[in-house]
Amino acid sequence: MQDEVVARYARSSGLSRRGRVALGAAGVLALTGAVSYIGLKQATPALTATVLGYQVSSDHAVDVRFQVDNRKSDRPATCTVRARDYGGNEVGRLDVPVPAGPRQVLSATIRTSSRAISGEVLDCQLT
Repeated sequence: MQDEVVARYARSSGLSRRGRVALGAAGVLALTGAVSYIGLKQATPALTATVLGYQVSSDHAVDVRFQVDNRKSDRPATCTVRARDYGGNEVGRLDVPVPAGPRQVLSATIRTSSRAISGEVLDCQLT
């Protein structure tokens, strides 16, 4: 009688077939996601932007001079430059088109809502 109880209620030592299939499917999905992420990162190479200088030209404008290094792509880009006030708040923003080429030096005048104390390149993206 005890053998029947053990046979009926004993746990198996491994995963069921359904569990193995679910675990395998989850692994395949995770691997596909990782490969897709790496592929997208390689397809859109990072751009490097360096602020060469900025000058607060008035209470409502900042001139920013910056360099964009686009060596890994021959596509044009767009860089977002912004101005910040003394409290660190954004007081102006401008999208600047960057022509295709290995290295570009650009200047942009950002109109501001109040006096800024700095100008910076926020982000650059290939277009």
